[in-house]
Amino acid sequence: MSRQKALFIGIGFYDYDQAIISEFNSLGYDVDYFSEFPAGIPYRYYLRRNNKDKIESYKEKTSMDIANSCKSNYDLIFVIKGECLSQRAIDKIKSKNPNCKWVLYLWDSIVRIPQSKITAKNFDKVYSFDRADCLENKEFIFNPLFFRREYDRSLHGKMELKFDLYFLGWYHSDRLKLAKKIVNFCKKEGLSHKVILYTGYMNYLLHKVVGKELKGNKEYLVFKSITAKMNLDLIMKSKATLDIAHPEQTGLTMRTIELLGAQKKIITTNSDIVNYDFYDPKNILVIDRENPDFDTNFFKIEFNPTPEHILRKYSINEWLKRML
Repeated sequence: MSRQKALFIGIGFYDYDQAIISEFNSLGYDVDYFSEFPAGIPYRYYLRRNNKDKIESYKEKTSMDIANSCKSNYDLIFVIKGECLSQRAIDKIKSKNPNCKWVLYLWDSIVRIPQSKITAKNFDKVYSFDRADCLENKEFIFNPLFFRREYDRSLHGKMELKFDLYFLGWYHSDRLKLAKKIVNFCKKEGLSHKVILYTGYMNYLLHKVVGKELKGNKEYLVFKSITAKMNLDLIMKSKATLDIAHPEQTGLTMRTIELLGAQKKIITTNSDIVNYDFYDPKNILVIDRENPDFDTNFFKIEFNPTPEHILRKYSINEWLKRML
């Protein structure tokens, strides 16, 4: 059987796009890849500054570069978010590929990328990680995020636990405020913990100038991201990992699904997790953003393994196959 050809337009988020490409390859696809966010172009900076002219100019140039560079006669066009794809670029790609299947995966909530509802009209199938968005938009197909192969618990032997609670995340919204509350609670309860908030140094300087939150609060901040291997090692050496979801998102984060794959306890601010088939109060604890104190007996309860047929659904392989 001949291999199929796919055009994959991703978001360049850590090495997740590369993991998806590897999975495409294992499923019989040869992939041409482009990122919506090429390195060195400050789209997110323009977005933070609300510079609409710069944003639109960037989107048009970047998406037309992709449209002009991509080949013809693909079997599949697979796009994540499509935040920067202009209509002109979509039309050009379609003119070069009149008979292929178009699939959009929304890796963000509609409230954060409202233009995606317009972009979605160009696609044959639209999938979303956000359960609430799928309930409100009947044309969306619910497909939660995935865990990569290296997070499969069966690949890891027993590891010595070093921390009760671990957290790693980008600095945004109220994360620093909440992280400080959690750390204070851990200190009060005698819980060992490791909390890491990542921010680029330029982003740190910008926030330090315009706001008071970062002043004198370097304790948890790092300017160099830790590797995926280091993060996985810290997860495996912790009893539980904290998930602080963006306040505007209801879809489960990648961190949550990775913890499911690793079969580790989860403490999360996302209350929608109780609606998922893997939810188990022995393994998952929902906390309040405003008052994140919790019953520390959660750490003493033995982890209850997730049934294999449920766990398999959240692997990267099954996630991708559902959309092909």
